[in-house]
Formats: sequence, C-alpha cells, structure tokens
Amino acid sequence: MAKFLKGIVGAYSGKVGSIVGSSWRSVDYVRSLPKITGKKATDGQIAQRAKFALAVAFLSPIKDLLNLGYSDKSLGKATGYNKALQALLNSGISGTYPALAIDYAKVVISKGGLSNLMGVSWYENAPGELELTWTPDTNKFNAFDDDSVVLLMYNRTKNFFSILESATRVDAMLSLSLPLSYAGDTLEGWIFTGHRDGVKTSLSYYLGELVLA
Repeated sequence: MAKFLKGIVGAYSGKVGSIVGSSWRSVDYVRSLPKITGKKATDGQIAQRAKFALAVAFLSPIKDLLNLGYSDKSLGKATGYNKALQALLNSGISGTYPALAIDYAKVVISKGGLSNLMGVSWYENAPGELELTWTPDTNKFNAFDDDSVVLLMYNRTKNFFSILESATRVDAMLSLSLPLSYAGDTLEGWIFTGHRDGVKTSLSYYLGELVLA
C-alpha cells in the first residue's frame, strides 16, 4: 500500500484494473487487489479465521463504546474498536478450534491513564435489582470526584449488551432494575471510568459472572 499526494484533479478513488484508490482518516492510499488463489486453506488458517469471526461477532455490537473506552489521548490514532479487537485476538479467546470461546475475564473494553474504581463488587440484592458498590477514593492526579462510571453488561443467555453511565466516582454505588425476562440469566460485567474532558479513560475492570435469581 502506498501513500500519495493529490494532483490537480484531486485524490484518486475507486478501482482501475488491479489498483484500488481509497482514503482513510484524510490520508489517500493506493493498493493492489489481492491475488486470487486456488490453494486450499490450511488448518491453521481456518482456525485463525474462526477466531477472528468470533471476536468480530462479540465486539461489533459495542463498537461505539470501545471507541470511547480507548479514547485516551495517550493511546495513538487507531480506533478503539481495532485496539479492542487486537487485544481480544491476542489473549481473550480460549480453546482449540473448533471449540473456541470468549474468555470474558480477559476482555478489555477500555484502556488509559485514569484510575479505575477500587473495592468494586456487584450483586443482586433482590430479584431483578442489581447493585454495584465501590470505594470512592480520589486524588488530584488521576482519580477525580466527577469521573463518570461506565458499566457494560453482557447477558450471555440472551446474547445482549447493556450500557449504563449514570454515576460518578464519588457516588460510591450504582443501582439498576433489570427486565423481568432476565430472571435466571447469566451476566458478565465490566466497568471503567472516564474523565470530564473526554481525553482520559481507565483500564477496564472485569466484574465477573453473575447468575440471576
């Protein structure tokens, strides 16, 4: 792939023969089309494709959240979704093809220099009533009273994500009511914090598995 400068007629876009012109983040590129091959995929290639497909299927519904979670200005220009996908492919999928599975404890939905919450726990204090508590520790460097707390819940039973951002670090707790249809379902959860100016986030924290009554 080659980067090129615009001529008097502007940037080139589209396909001509075996060359494709495109643009990404205001930078123009040309690349050649992939060569068509009649070779059969190896077992390793098939396994890697299955791993990639599993990771994409899991993360795609929360792409916008991942772009927020990896928005810390210290992390570079790649999209949050791409960073999360790479992290998941590197260490977040367990098993051997075809028995692949997401290792929820190793899923990273955010990363950055802000401090995450301390002493976090979550539990169902009554049927359908969920509560998270944490220690509201703050400092003047990377843990501020008004840091937002972002909760991501994944209902494994229903294959459904929920996102909640309604508390701050100093609140020390977050309560929510779950749909009646969630009774008996299994949840996975993650939290992270975000700074008011939108340029700092924390490393996400895995809350663990929660089986509802």
